[in-house]
Amino acid sequence: MGLQSLEAQQRGDRTSPMIRGQIIEGTTKEPLIGANVLIKTMGDTLVSNTVTGVDGAFELPYPRLPSFLLEISYVGYQKITRTMTRGVPLDLGVMSLNEDSKLLGEVVIQGEAAVGEMKGDTAVFNASAFKTRENAMAEDLIGKLPGVTIENGQVQAQGEQVQKILVDGREFFGNDPSIALRNLPADAIESVQVLDQRSDQSRLTGLDDGNYAKTINIITKSGMANSHFGRIYAGYGTDDRYSLGGNINFFRGTKRISIIGMFNNVNQQNFSSDDLLGVTSGGMSGGGRRGGGGGRPGGGGGPGGGGGAFAVGQNNGIVTTNSLGLNYSDKWGTKINFTGSYFYNDTDNNVLDRTNRETVLSETQRQYYQENQLSTINNRNHRMSGRMEYDINQKNAIVISPSINYQNNTRYSNLDGLNLNTNQDPLSDTRTVTDNNTEGYSISNSFTYRYKFDKKGRTFSSDLFTSWNKRDQLTDLLAANRDYVRNSMDTLVQETIALSDGFNYNANFTYTEPLSERSVATARYSIGNNKSAADQKTFQLANEQGIMVLDTALSNEFDNRFITQQAGLGYMYSHKGFNGNINFDYQYAVLDNDILFPEQGNFYRDFRNILPSVVLNYRTEKGISYRFRYRTRTNEPSVNQLQNVINNNNPLNLSVGNPDLAQAFNNTFFLNMSKVDMEKNKTLFMFLFASLTDNFIGTNTFIAAQDTLINDEVLLRTGGQLTRPVNMNGQMMGRLFVNYGTSIPKLKTKVNINPGISYGRTPGIINDQMNINENFDFRGGITLASNISKDVDFTFSTTGTYTVVKSSLQSNLDNNYYIQNTNLRFYYSPNGGKLFIANSANNMLYQGLSEGLDQSVWLWNVEAGYRFMKNNKAELKLFVFDVLKQNNSISRTVSDVAITDVFSNVLTRYGMLSFTYIIGNFKKAEETPSDGGYRPMMRPSGGARSW
Repeated sequence: MGLQSLEAQQRGDRTSPMIRGQIIEGTTKEPLIGANVLIKTMGDTLVSNTVTGVDGAFELPYPRLPSFLLEISYVGYQKITRTMTRGVPLDLGVMSLNEDSKLLGEVVIQGEAAVGEMKGDTAVFNASAFKTRENAMAEDLIGKLPGVTIENGQVQAQGEQVQKILVDGREFFGNDPSIALRNLPADAIESVQVLDQRSDQSRLTGLDDGNYAKTINIITKSGMANSHFGRIYAGYGTDDRYSLGGNINFFRGTKRISIIGMFNNVNQQNFSSDDLLGVTSGGMSGGGRRGGGGGRPGGGGGPGGGGGAFAVGQNNGIVTTNSLGLNYSDKWGTKINFTGSYFYNDTDNNVLDRTNRETVLSETQRQYYQENQLSTINNRNHRMSGRMEYDINQKNAIVISPSINYQNNTRYSNLDGLNLNTNQDPLSDTRTVTDNNTEGYSISNSFTYRYKFDKKGRTFSSDLFTSWNKRDQLTDLLAANRDYVRNSMDTLVQETIALSDGFNYNANFTYTEPLSERSVATARYSIGNNKSAADQKTFQLANEQGIMVLDTALSNEFDNRFITQQAGLGYMYSHKGFNGNINFDYQYAVLDNDILFPEQGNFYRDFRNILPSVVLNYRTEKGISYRFRYRTRTNEPSVNQLQNVINNNNPLNLSVGNPDLAQAFNNTFFLNMSKVDMEKNKTLFMFLFASLTDNFIGTNTFIAAQDTLINDEVLLRTGGQLTRPVNMNGQMMGRLFVNYGTSIPKLKTKVNINPGISYGRTPGIINDQMNINENFDFRGGITLASNISKDVDFTFSTTGTYTVVKSSLQSNLDNNYYIQNTNLRFYYSPNGGKLFIANSANNMLYQGLSEGLDQSVWLWNVEAGYRFMKNNKAELKLFVFDVLKQNNSISRTVSDVAITDVFSNVLTRYGMLSFTYIIGNFKKAEETPSDGGYRPMMRPSGGARSW
């Protein structure tokens, strides 16, 4: 779809006649932005609705009714109601709204601002319906939206994790969702869209391929089109705590340049956890799940202002961060859109973890593991990404998205581990010192091409994805191990060099052929190859002369190729509010593994699968949207899972890969229901998810009852464990999430209720016995968010989760637990934002965890400050973090055969005095759009281009 045709569609070009008008304030004669305009039947049934644009203008399709009602309302103003009949002018001209004198205290009797509306499958929220504090950031506004929740530092919308944050349909610092929320002012936002964004190929062709990413699209006000804005801040506090940074944004028409920086030692970060993991990630999958959190490692509101609820998935410990980023986007000519970004971050983290693990051995036996680990971690990361959309002509279009990531990571850790038997008697322990250095890079590119034939609906498209990655790792290990049963000790001095690289490509070709005005047939073919090579050599100190000797039991070299070919046919049908897409694919895959060292061999296996998929969308005349998705896919094992080499960095917890692993086959079901009642300001979102995996890559765990030689060479002490990935059937998970949003007009408060249930079934093997761990989570939450004014803002939220854990090996095992997270935030300014005070209190209640971790922990932050200069651009603030000095981090993980609790150190009490200056030059656009304040948005169905 060309950009010009997209804009025409977004503006609402229609063949039917339109009712137009403009709403102004009765006294000042200024345009009223965000006024509600509704068309109803004479029986008071809603037909259609909209809100006024930046110049107060609106337009709605003329209803096919002999007579109807037109209602116009705005907060604090008298409502206009008109009876309309056929033959009235299509242009109603300028209409005035006058202030409503019928007030109860300060509460408006009628005219509450509309929270938003559903446009197709996209929920569009009116930013003016949500009041935020002075100088608030986007995260403060996003946190108030119905259906949006914050869980374990991740933003979730309508029950799904948000993967992208766009600004006016454009990427902002790549796909990092945290940067936009922490660097855009709330005052610059006109509306917020929550949608399932389709893949590039799907959006270019209009064909729903079932690939979605939950996305939030922030629409800025038209006055931002020619402006510069941002903020700078600096603060210094007790214990030499410091924080400084800022951001500056230059908007000139379609050209946008953003610069951000952050330098602090108070655990504040504005980037995602991907930058922290990067090339260092890739551990073996154990099928575990995080059952609860509460670490709260962030630095609270901090000197940067905002102080919202959103936080990225940050590290525990004490983190020093230095980061710098640049983002550029522009429209070159009439056919090319470009976005590019560069981001650098440097973090130093000192973290202490205390771990308690309980492992089920049999119906009557358990084993316990206790660990203390002190780590110093330094991570340096460079990330560059770009995106170019080129509409060559009406028939040809391409999208190119390259990215480069380079990382250097060093980790020094000191670990003490202890194994105990069922009676809590010690079996074995270890003391290790590990020095690890990892360096690597990854390069990837996605190229999408689409050709439109003369016949409407006939298209050809292709998508080519390529990626290269390389990782070099050097690890030095010193270990002292004790066997309490035999009363013996041994030491280990070891050096490991691990090299890995990979090349991956996937090419997809799709042809669409219209069968009628309502149906389209599709044919597609794809081919891919995931090539990887790994070479690990481990050397151990053999004698007192200091000679390091190659240990073949801990060394391995192999090449792996996973080749897939897939062909399929599909059928799509659309009529009125219904859209359906059914596909059947045949996949042939080959796993070819060459073992080169210490022995030579080959493992070859092929797979044949039928992969059906179904996507159904339906929107009722009352505006209720339903979406159903069924999808099948295969997952090949990772490099670490295939490499048959023992990892003994922790001599009590060995792990080894499995070259005989097969691909996993997954069935996923998704059902979603959305309803936004604009007239009554009520929202309802329901999300149901279920997944079943055959050949699930789980874990086979061996617990040594006595000192055991693994592969006749590597010693595993009594009580030590060896884990190995294996294929198993019967892994399942499911989740039901409901969000109901309403408002209490007399209290000017919005209410969100979030009940939910989740289920997990994870198979595992322990000492040759099959164990099934089942987890049932029963969750209930409520949020009360004020919507009073910029001077008074409060939020109260509480979420409780009760988890039932069942083990097939020990039916009487009682490891049920309860975690409740309660938050109260309050902000008050008595004089229009000049003088202000704020409090945020968080309570984490833990019950049913391991010894010493059942706690009720308070994190209380307070701040007070004064704003001055024109428009309150300058702010001086005193901030105290963790007044009660109780902050901590506790988490529980439930895996196939074990339950693990981890307690980590986090930042505790400090005080800081900071200064913030708001940079702002908001100008109105030079030309006012004739379409009533149109701003570039994505097509509601998620099928449009980014711009």
